[in-house]
Amino acid sequence: MLEVASSFLFHSIRALADRVSTDTAAMRRAMRGLGYPATLSSAYSIPGKAGGEFTLCQENWHRSLGLFKLAPVTAIVATMEKASSSRLKANTLSLSDAIVLGLASSAPAQTMAVALPALVAATGYAALLPIACAFVPMLGIALAYRHLNRWDQSAGATYTWVSKALHPYLGFVAGWVILIYYTLGTTGMTLPAGTYTLQLIAPGVANNKVAAVAVGSLWNLTVTFLLLAGIEVAARFQRALAVFEYTVLFFFAVLGIRALISGHAAASVTPAWFGIYAIKTKEFAAGILIAVFMYSGWDAAIYVNEETKNKEANPGRAAVSSVVILLFVYSLITFAYQGILDPAALQSSAGNALAVIAQRLLPGPGSLLLSVVVLLGTVACLQVAIVSASRLGFAMAEDRVMPSFFKIIHPRTGSPWAVTLFMGGINLVFLMLTAFEAGGTREMLSNIAGSLGIIASLFYALTAIAAVWQYRGVLFENVGNFVLGGLWPALGAIFLLLVVIEAVVTGAVSPAVLWSGLGASAIALPIALGIRYVGKVPSLDRSRTQAISVAKIEDLS
Repeated sequence: MLEVASSFLFHSIRALADRVSTDTAAMRRAMRGLGYPATLSSAYSIPGKAGGEFTLCQENWHRSLGLFKLAPVTAIVATMEKASSSRLKANTLSLSDAIVLGLASSAPAQTMAVALPALVAATGYAALLPIACAFVPMLGIALAYRHLNRWDQSAGATYTWVSKALHPYLGFVAGWVILIYYTLGTTGMTLPAGTYTLQLIAPGVANNKVAAVAVGSLWNLTVTFLLLAGIEVAARFQRALAVFEYTVLFFFAVLGIRALISGHAAASVTPAWFGIYAIKTKEFAAGILIAVFMYSGWDAAIYVNEETKNKEANPGRAAVSSVVILLFVYSLITFAYQGILDPAALQSSAGNALAVIAQRLLPGPGSLLLSVVVLLGTVACLQVAIVSASRLGFAMAEDRVMPSFFKIIHPRTGSPWAVTLFMGGINLVFLMLTAFEAGGTREMLSNIAGSLGIIASLFYALTAIAAVWQYRGVLFENVGNFVLGGLWPALGAIFLLLVVIEAVVTGAVSPAVLWSGLGASAIALPIALGIRYVGKVPSLDRSRTQAISVAKIEDLS
């Protein structure tokens, strides 16, 4: 009889482990609290943030159970579900949802509206070459993210991986830098959202900063409250925006290619558009910097890994897929759009280039249609930035390096509502500062925002280094492991670091922008030291670093 009851309990808990999201420590506490012996609660664990691999052996289960009285299965279910209530809502997003979030964070419409004039100014009409060349190292970085996500599925992503693979202090600095990237990045997106909206409904006040801040704040509140309804509501919103955005972009791409073929464009397609010898080294370096900025943001798919179905594989697949899709999207749009206007007209429309190109391709509704697409793309990017920042803040709070209220999860939606509201509120504060503060504060925020491209390059490179180091033990087992797990991510990291060095040496960024970004990042170290030695937080101890267990060693190809 005991054997039958034991088997029933065994299979019930194993099924429950697949349904709820918890961690090893919580599971052990739940079982010990119900009166099970330490040997039993230690023998059974499920994989999660606080624990590693396990092998659940039914024979050991029965032996450990012995003659102890069985607690009701319902008691274990209730205890485990209570433990899981502080977790993000698992198995909510599909692979396609994760891809859409990664693409939305890169915001192709808004990015091309800003970057296309700069790209053509830097490279002439040879803009396709930097886009293709930047893809190679960026895919290497995406592969690094995929490998690390297989090892540890944490909403902290780079923060968690670098902490465990390299050093907790480096991980904290990485997390701090990424929070700066997303927090200040939302300010940089909210203002244009306000401006684009006013251009559509009240052109006379489009250049009024206070009006733009007010309208942008309304967009910020809208996307924040959508997130409070749950990640699945936000995902449906993002899917609808993505369908509309890409339909319109590809429609105008067809019109642009038709104009190029028929000779109605300002420029004609020549071999120089594709030739490596048509562009000088300095121009090529400038184009690469712009292309890296265009790709950045695809990693948003990783920050929702705890909420994604098949979380060991799908977030990594989404990251790699997003980079590949962005190569296609940016190449097609650049080829189709770059020759429609003459260079002078394109430069004069910087920031609103797509609307001017659309007006040329489809007089009348064209400009309005693409302006709406750029606006909605900006709003989508704003929402995903808040998603990424809130998930990262949640993960850091779990390690007690961020305020504890960041860990509060809504019991029904599974949304980290407290940190989501906080991140949305921080964005509003920065908006107020940029609108009403004169001189130093506004200039400082502008300089930090201008350094976001360099910040992204640094944390992408650090993630790739962590991946190569963590998987170093299996890199030489076969060619696939060496190329996809070691060589490619390493080259990606080296490339991005060289891009940063090139930007500094050639003066592509001003000293004010450079030091604003580095200064904002450097603040992380004294904060980390204070948390460790004043706050006595153990997660910043060197012992946190982890090697990959034997069960986690896999074929990286």
